Order: sequence, then structure tokens, then C-alpha cells
Amino acid sequence: MEKYALVVDSTVYLSNHEISEFGVKQVSLNIIDKDNTFKELEVTNEFVYEKLDGGHRLTTSQPAPGEFLETYEKLIGEGFEKIFVVCLSEHLSGTYQSATLARNMLEDPSIVYVFDSNMAAFGNEMLALEIISMVKNNATYDMIVTRINQLLETTNLIFTVENLVSLFRSGRLSKAKAAIGTVMRIKPLIQMVGGKLDLFKSARTHKKVISDIIDRIKETTEGFQTIHVRILSKNSIEQAKLLEEEIKNVFKNVIISFNEYLGPVFSIHLGKKGYGVSWCSE
Repeated sequence: MEKYALVVDSTVYLSNHEISEFGVKQVSLNIIDKDNTFKELEVTNEFVYEKLDGGHRLTTSQPAPGEFLETYEKLIGEGFEKIFVVCLSEHLSGTYQSATLARNMLEDPSIVYVFDSNMAAFGNEMLALEIISMVKNNATYDMIVTRINQLLETTNLIFTVENLVSLFRSGRLSKAKAAIGTVMRIKPLIQMVGGKLDLFKSARTHKKVISDIIDRIKETTEGFQTIHVRILSKNSIEQAKLLEEEIKNVFKNVIISFNEYLGPVFSIHLGKKGYGVSWCSE
């Protein structure tokens, strides 16, 4: 049986238990404050909030290819024969490009498989957990690659945030869409489409947000036997739990995992409060 490893970028916010149990390796994105650069893995959300509240304009950047290469070479040196990589959508970050460039620098690039997820954060967490589960159950390399790529064809991600200021400030939403959402005091529903963020609906209440999410899950999972769901709460546990309860009530063939942490990079882009869900089907 081949020895497998999993590498993720620092925005795949698995729990410390999940990381340590499987030995997941993390490659850190960067947070930039003028002339100072910090590794995401070395700072906290509180650090980011303090900077933003103090008027600092924080930006983010991908890891250098050399950081992925160093991680790959270390794992190969430890005897791992295949390395799976899950990272941010290439439309949101250059992280995917860095991971791929590093792969191509290896003497044998076939050792590393970089999934083109078109996902982010809790969407990638969902995929990483499926990879871990398959490795634990002695799935072969071909089985893992085939199944995860099949799941990727059905992935969806929707979230809502307290306001759109952070998304506009970071360049992830247009000024016009951000202005509409802010002025009307609506709860924006933002989805991943082709690896990019899109403001596709707005709601006046959390009840309507949840209803719209449920409708979208129904539309995209009809005919599938099993739905895998990852729910995120960022300081919005009451609404996230209501969403979880409604998903359980509506869908009988669902497997749910839950996360209450979104790290510094996404705190810059999304702000202090929000919740969301990612899902895929088979």
C-alpha cells in the first residue's frame, strides 16, 4: 500500500485535531501591512481586526512556489509516495499556481497531484476531509483522484456576511454590487461560480437567507444519493445552527460537518461576522 500525504494551504481551516491526526502539512499565505509581511499561520484574527480597526489596509499574497517545493521534498524524503494538494481557487489567489509550479520542479512531478478545486476555505475543508477519509479506508491513488474530481463537478459554496465593505475593500466584489448591498441594508448571498465570488441574491432576513440556501441545495442535488455538507459559522452560531437544523429536516441523505473558525486571510476579506455552507453530491 502506497504512503499518502495531504498538503493544504493555510486557508483550509481544518481543526488542530484533524491536522495532527492525519499529519496534514500546511503552507501559509501571507498578510501584508505596508512594508511588513506576516505568515497567516503565525497571526490571529484579533491581530487582523486590530489592524483593520486602526485604519490599516491589509492585503494578502500567495505562498512562494519554493515553500510548496520545500514541503513536497520533505514529505518525499520521509517516504511518502503520493502527495495530494488542496488549495484556493486559482481565480481568487495565485496559491494554486505556486503549488503547481513547485510540483513541476520535482524530479518526478507525478508524485504530486494538485486538485483544481475552484473552492475556498470551508469548501476546500470539505474536500480535504473526504481525502483523509478515503486514505484511512485504504483507497488507492486512482480511486481518490477519480472520486474527488467527480465531487468537484458538483461542488457549491454560499455564504452571507455582516456587510460588503470588506469584500469591496479587498477587490473581491465590485463597487456597484457592494454599494447596493450596503445601502439597502440587505443580507447578501454570495456564491462561488467558476472559482469566483458572485453576489447572486439578497435577503431581508436570516430566515429568507436560509430558505434561499435550501432552495439552491435542492436545485443542485436532485437525483444524487448522498450530499456532503460543510457548514461555517463566523461569530454567527445561532444562524448557522438554524441552517444546519433545516438542512437535516429537508435532506435525509446528508452528511454534515461543522466549523466555527475562519482564519486571518478570510477575516480581511469577509469581516467579523457571517455564515455559510458548501456541499457536493454523489
